[in-house]
Amino acid sequence: MNIPVNFLEGKSRIKILFVRSPRHVWPIVNESDNFLLPLAYPTLAAYLREHVPGVDITILDCCVRQMGWKSLTKYIRETRPDIVAIGEKTVFYHEGFRAFELVKKEAPQAVTIAGGVMYTALPQWTLDTCKAVDYVVLYEGEETLRDLVTTLRDGGEPSSVRGIAYRDADGKPALTPARPLIENLDDLPMPAYDLAGMDYYKPFGHLWPKAITVQRSRGCIANCNFCSWRIQEGRPQLVDGKYVSHQAYRTKSPLRMADEIEWLYRDFGVRYLFWVDGTWNADHDWLVEFCEEILRRDIKLDGWWAFVRADKLVEQDAKGILPLMVKAGFRHTLLGAEHDSQQSLDYVNKGLKDYNLTQEAFRILSEKHPEVFRQATYITGLPDDTVDSIKGLLKHAHACNLDFAAFHPIQPFPGTQFYDWALKEGLVEETNFEKFDMFYPSMRTYHCTREEVAEATQWCYKNFVAKKPFQYFSRMFSPHPIRRDLHRWFAFAIMRVILKDLKETITQGSRFKGFSGIDTLWKPDWYDA
Repeated sequence: MNIPVNFLEGKSRIKILFVRSPRHVWPIVNESDNFLLPLAYPTLAAYLREHVPGVDITILDCCVRQMGWKSLTKYIRETRPDIVAIGEKTVFYHEGFRAFELVKKEAPQAVTIAGGVMYTALPQWTLDTCKAVDYVVLYEGEETLRDLVTTLRDGGEPSSVRGIAYRDADGKPALTPARPLIENLDDLPMPAYDLAGMDYYKPFGHLWPKAITVQRSRGCIANCNFCSWRIQEGRPQLVDGKYVSHQAYRTKSPLRMADEIEWLYRDFGVRYLFWVDGTWNADHDWLVEFCEEILRRDIKLDGWWAFVRADKLVEQDAKGILPLMVKAGFRHTLLGAEHDSQQSLDYVNKGLKDYNLTQEAFRILSEKHPEVFRQATYITGLPDDTVDSIKGLLKHAHACNLDFAAFHPIQPFPGTQFYDWALKEGLVEETNFEKFDMFYPSMRTYHCTREEVAEATQWCYKNFVAKKPFQYFSRMFSPHPIRRDLHRWFAFAIMRVILKDLKETITQGSRFKGFSGIDTLWKPDWYDA
């Protein structure tokens, strides 16, 4: 049996450590932009600080501090935290496991708590796979983490804490009943940005300079069947021994959000916002009040980046709200175009009634607000995709007059409806979650092999610029600074990938992949240090 000994019982002061462990980087993105602030950590830290007495909280982001595994080992050995909490994405789940195992070796008295999208999606698997994990906090973590810490300190039974996975008396994974969501997000304290080491994030960055992550809402107004984000922030329910997530959407008030941003702007020197909301432009009235408040307070941001929906953007233009958004700081839009047909959008449950609205939204931005960088994502490798249908997405991207288009093979992320369906259909051929990197497909289609999906996806990337080179390079001299700088950065990043691959081909005798090198995560120099 592997039942954790409760070393927290009766302790008057508890040292809590939130960790983002060392990891590889996306080659197309500058290293500093790879590692934006993991907002969940200061959010959870603020709630614990306010509601649990006698806690000393540290947020350790190894990535921005360039702390490799040797440095992290030394840190854990010297500080001996009482609780270590780690949340992870699917592709980096193994880095989290490695960190948990390190903790149990160097500080065996520490309680280890997993959370976030990957461990929430597969809680029993997490406990079975990594014996160094003691508990999994499922879905929304503030109240659950508070109750778990308090219960352990008081010597209570973990089974009394709602919303966790733990090991029962027989050492088998068990789930407790779901915890209700926090309905009023204004009740949450401001994220503990003061604990986050803000100077590590804001001084540099090519894509998002002096940027910090912010969030106005939880959940999403959409119900896309492939989205693990929506699952993580949805309304959980325990059904027949398994958690399921239902659509839910909550938002902070405009004034509360303006207070948060003013604090970041005035006290921390933040000048660029990276919104991590599933649909930032979900409601018109909220945007009007928020943008007017930002302008009234004279918060002069360089800009902000946001996920938006096409139908909402078209409506906001018709209502005269879009110019206000741009005036307040809207400078970089990422819109999930997904595919080029209504049938495909309906298949992924996008909820967009007319796929032509995507092209219309980008036409509006192009003609009326050229200072806004126009980016879209496309999904390749849907079950009915062929090589020709994937390559056809490039035509749609050019018709939208995009500044940058990202083409990603669909990944059946654990916990999503699409994951369960794709497994049942027998389409999933890669089951190692480390490979779920959104570059190389993990599943075939009814008509294509994984290799054919990958090649067609790469063709779209290569030809996005190659088909219209003069258009792209002319934008490197745009009068609008964010669009100009982003075009220059992407050109530099692509050339850097090609040159790095050429060097490795010459010095190591590896196969030259050229532009295809963007689908391989890079190991930073400091990773093992």
